Amino acid sequence: MKKKIYKDRRKYVGILLQIERECLKLDQKDIAQMLGVRQEWISKIEVGTRRLDVIELIDYCEALNLTLTEFAAKIESRLFAERLLPRRRRQIKESGETKKIRVDVSWCENKFSASLGVNVPGIRVFAADTFVDLQIDLEESLAFHIERLVANGNEVPQWLKNKEYEFEYKFLDAQSLLNAYSPYIFLAAISRASGINQNQLSQYANGLKKARPYQLKRIMDAIHQIGNELTSAVV
Repeated sequence: MKKKIYKDRRKYVGILLQIERECLKLDQKDIAQMLGVRQEWISKIEVGTRRLDVIELIDYCEALNLTLTEFAAKIESRLFAERLLPRRRRQIKESGETKKIRVDVSWCENKFSASLGVNVPGIRVFAADTFVDLQIDLEESLAFHIERLVANGNEVPQWLKNKEYEFEYKFLDAQSLLNAYSPYIFLAAISRASGINQNQLSQYANGLKKARPYQLKRIMDAIHQIGNELTSAVV
């Protein structure tokens, strides 16, 4: 593994651990006391200068009231978003152009619902409990769908056959958008960045109010701003 990728992955694991700690309103001293270590040890982990072995990570997750599986899913989602995981679904030729497949995402009956864009033959609709599960299901199900189309003699664009594509997620409502990113970004942080009252955001997230298009754009812009600030951090 390249040294830079290794360091970047470790950095984002630390960021996620910090987010989970702050979500529980705990400081570094609290976690250090639970684990029986020095605060300096916690600090180095959160800034990505110290690595954790699997057993240490299990203990850390228990202190944060998380299972290892739950936290691993959050790690995978974040690293995938930061392009720090291999793209299992495709091997793109350097000279080839990567197509975008639009995925319309909405919130329905306490689940994420998604449909693929018009550049994919056959309408494909998906539903999942979490945004991470939805992303995984999209990758696996689309690959199977294309294979079946080809096997049945249907005409399929070459870029789809070669898996030369990327998903582009279009959130159709504030509820799906906020529920997709709430495991990683506090509503308070989105409120500060967007200028929208936190209570109002909570009502959007719980489906009590519907955000207008311009408000949805403010929320998305705020999430992008927070993401850019996180990725610009250096250690």
